[in-house]
Amino acid sequence: MYLLGADVGGTFTDLVLTDTDSGRTTIHKVPSTPQDPSQAVIEGAVEICAIAGIEPAQVTQIYHGTTVATNAALQHRGATSGMITTAGFRDIVHIGRHQRPQHYSIQQQIPWQAKPLVKRRHRKVVAERIAPPDGRELTPLDEQAVTRAATELRDAIDGSHAG
Repeated sequence: MYLLGADVGGTFTDLVLTDTDSGRTTIHKVPSTPQDPSQAVIEGAVEICAIAGIEPAQVTQIYHGTTVATNAALQHRGATSGMITTAGFRDIVHIGRHQRPQHYSIQQQIPWQAKPLVKRRHRKVVAERIAPPDGRELTPLDEQAVTRAATELRDAIDGSHAG
């Protein structure tokens, strides 16, 4: 079985191909293509397969990572994004109850609260509810509300880039 891993960085795209049967690993690097990051992944995949002496069709699994996306998130330079979530949970990611260093302190500085990945005005809610642990549906998803929320997000985000 052949496993291919690709990490898209700002300058280079790194690839690793592993043959799980023999344990042989091949490493390769190609210049990134910022205008279309998929180009470097595809070109690199074809090249690393040639280096390893296999056909691309023999690759069983592909793992993809991107330093570009991680850096955009850390540097707050990514695209404006939106989120649609269950009613009552609009702020749960922002609050970050599971990641607070001091659970009950209201004075601690939490990085993702000062610069959230999704601004509050771009967090929309819809009716739906499932029950843990089996995912049993308690309140069916309001698909029309999802469509309305997605339209509102699209219009708000498109409008935030105008003029």
